[in-house]
Amino acid sequence: MVTLLLSAVAIAMLTGLAWAMGFRSDPMLDEAAAIAEAEGRIAGFRAAFVQLAEDGRGALLRDSAGRLAIIMPLGDSWLVRRIPADAQVRHTQGVLHVALNEPLLRDARLPLSRMPGWLEGHFA
Repeated sequence: MVTLLLSAVAIAMLTGLAWAMGFRSDPMLDEAAAIAEAEGRIAGFRAAFVQLAEDGRGALLRDSAGRLAIIMPLGDSWLVRRIPADAQVRHTQGVLHVALNEPLLRDARLPLSRMPGWLEGHFA
């Protein structure tokens, strides 16, 4: 019983220490950070247009060749994926849905109040 109590106290102390060190916040993106993430993680991608998510926790990007990328939060970092040209994309109730059809990421969601003008007509 004492061991259990000491373990609980140690866990609480480590949790408090992590919180005090700043590991409690969600990552936020600005345009420059979104461009850096996409260009650093997708070979040959050079962003020309950026649309940040409403909450700053993600972005949709297009490069000069017309290729698209999406950035989503993953823990305290970012998950960056290229959107295939044949991907199913829809915008409903302020959320952009992208069907990536990856085993662990079937439907990527990004809160956008409206579709960016540079994306209109990109998908049939």
